[in-house]
Amino acid sequence: MTHLVFITSVLAGLLFRKIRSCRRKLQLTSSKSNDHLSQERKYSELKLSVSYQASIACCLFILATHVLKIVLFQLKRELSDCKYPNFLLGEGLQVLSWTILSLVVFSFMKMKSAKLPLIIRAWWIFSFMQNVTAMVFDLRSILSGHGNIGLKKCTDLLALVTSTYLFAMSVRGNTGITFLGRSIAEPLLSPTTGQQTETKRQCLYGRASLLDLVTFSWMNPLFAIGYQRPLEENDMPDVHVKDSAEFISDTFEKIITNVERGHGLTTSLVYRAMFLLIRRKAIINAGFAALNATATFVGPSLINDLVKFLGGDRQYGLKRGYLLAAAFLVAKVVETIAQRQWIFGARQLGMQLRAALISHVYEKGLSLSCTSRQKHTSGEIINYMSVDIQRISDVVWYANYIWMLPIRLSLAVYVLHQNLGVAAWASLAATLAIMSCNIPLTRMQKMLQGKIMDAKDNRMKATTEVLRSMKILKLQAWDMKYLAKLESLRSVEYNWLWKSARLSAVTQFIFWASPGFVSSVTFGSCILMGVPLTAGTVLSAFATFQMLQDPIFQLPDLLSVFAQGKVSADRVAKFLCEEELKPDEVTEVQRSDTDYDVEIDHGTFSWELESKAPTLSGIELKVKRGAKIAICGTVGSGKSSLLSCILGEMPKLAGTVRVSGRKAYVPQTAWILSGNIRDNILFGNPYDKYKYEKIIQACALTKDLELFANGDLTEIGERGINMSGGQKQRIQIARSVYEEADMYLFDDPFSAVDAHTGSHLFKVLSYFLINAEPMNA
Repeated sequence: MTHLVFITSVLAGLLFRKIRSCRRKLQLTSSKSNDHLSQERKYSELKLSVSYQASIACCLFILATHVLKIVLFQLKRELSDCKYPNFLLGEGLQVLSWTILSLVVFSFMKMKSAKLPLIIRAWWIFSFMQNVTAMVFDLRSILSGHGNIGLKKCTDLLALVTSTYLFAMSVRGNTGITFLGRSIAEPLLSPTTGQQTETKRQCLYGRASLLDLVTFSWMNPLFAIGYQRPLEENDMPDVHVKDSAEFISDTFEKIITNVERGHGLTTSLVYRAMFLLIRRKAIINAGFAALNATATFVGPSLINDLVKFLGGDRQYGLKRGYLLAAAFLVAKVVETIAQRQWIFGARQLGMQLRAALISHVYEKGLSLSCTSRQKHTSGEIINYMSVDIQRISDVVWYANYIWMLPIRLSLAVYVLHQNLGVAAWASLAATLAIMSCNIPLTRMQKMLQGKIMDAKDNRMKATTEVLRSMKILKLQAWDMKYLAKLESLRSVEYNWLWKSARLSAVTQFIFWASPGFVSSVTFGSCILMGVPLTAGTVLSAFATFQMLQDPIFQLPDLLSVFAQGKVSADRVAKFLCEEELKPDEVTEVQRSDTDYDVEIDHGTFSWELESKAPTLSGIELKVKRGAKIAICGTVGSGKSSLLSCILGEMPKLAGTVRVSGRKAYVPQTAWILSGNIRDNILFGNPYDKYKYEKIIQACALTKDLELFANGDLTEIGERGINMSGGQKQRIQIARSVYEEADMYLFDDPFSAVDAHTGSHLFKVLSYFLINAEPMNA
């Protein structure tokens, strides 16, 4: 009877999940309908067969029989001979499950499928088997003469008849419902996958209930779509607001600002800001990890009692056996739920910290001062975002093992001491001896990780330099020499990686052999001390050793991850503490308060603050609004540096710089994004056809776009076609003009174009910008 009750409860739980899945499918279908018709109207033309109505009647009859059994059991009339203590629990589960099943069968009229779900067919099959078993015991009781034919046996016979019909229905597999046709208002053709509109989907995680969060059933709608067809980008729901990169980045920015207020930003303060960002979620996650570690040792602590019970020690009767089975079941359920929750929470925390650090490192790279920019190349900054931040997020994942380790060790010693006595301390000593080997290994791992990252930075720096200067290398035939240089840098990095791999192999060998060493020491101590070893104590000890394998196996990975994370965190924190461009380098002036767009008064500027000779000194410049100024000079005379002074990118030693209005800057080297031409020109601004076409004509791009097969939708950049230097230059000029700025700063914009195109750009753009012709007509 116990296994039948267990099967009944499991199938009831699966049936409940099936109902939730069907309900979510119905909601998903109704939300995607174009005319927003209700499901009853959409499928109103259906035919109910006799078999369907009979299945409803059978379900209700079986439900009534179980209710009747409970009533008779309470009245102590017919079923006074029941000896099973779980009778009431089993019948209660039967009433609950058959009630849910009857509601599901009623809801078939609203579902699109005429097939019986697999879980319901399995339920009816197991119900038939259960009724057959009950009828066999009833016949045996009647034939043996120990029982008479009562109401209980009659109800069992009728339940067997009805379950036989339901068994035939499950074998058939059809509900008995026939759909005669579709509603007139329903469209004849369903939209294809390519015609689906991009609609913003709600966040499933954000609107999930507590039960959904515990069981992860908030993912069921996504699984339902993936079961029907392959998932697409539009099928993916939006992330929760608190998990979005924008929200996390703003929160981290506020924390950084509060932390560095009054003290300046240091490496320790960056660590503190990281902790403040994730502390609340981390505390909850630590609670789940501790609960998981505690529930893990419930099984090993009860194995000895279970062995005694199975061996005949039943001084407390069968009640103790049921309690032990329930304890094993509850502990495993709690362990599973806690483990899934803290694993999911750790991944969530890692992604949040990763998003915050990547966005902050990117913003930091845009605002670095010229001195700081010389210390960090673009390759190093890419390493910070791709390698170092990933290792920091891995630390968050392994952080829970820090407080799980002492909890597991304490519980393991307690369980071993309960079964083996003082021999448990020998097991603890062997475990601590193995763990003490981590100190020198960790130091070596940390040293090797620092060497690896330095070698990686040098290789990335050299690779970036080679790719940036590829034309010069080819013209001067220096490619083989630089290839040899790159190979030497790669060999250095390879040597450090090989040493790190050998150290990891030694560490893994020691700790994979540690469980056997601990068990040998423990049982050897038991033999020497005369501690009796029974089947229950040995099995409990082996189960405890099995529980200790996880922290012992994960300890080398934990230490390695922490060593790598410490090095990466120091590098990222040091980068975030670098000096930024000072906001007071350029003073912003309201346009209504001055007639000048640019004013430089006694300006002295220098790229190197420690240099005695400034780059520019005694600069006096005033540019009236609407004026067109050209600055000429020899190579290296400081023309580009003067524009950097106006932009605020060059350190100011003395004087004042005042700028009025929005600026648009076109550098000497074209800067093109990977994407199509239109996106490069719009640069995130809304598309205005009249304005866009007028700028294309002014920048002499009309003929160029006609040569491309896809026009302005042609992909350019790293993944697209190659363009000439003049085309790239004109695209970035068009990008600056589309911004409709108050002033335009052009750094030799005609260097990459021919004389005819340069003359056209000079004349048309000058007239176009000076006359300020409205472009939004």
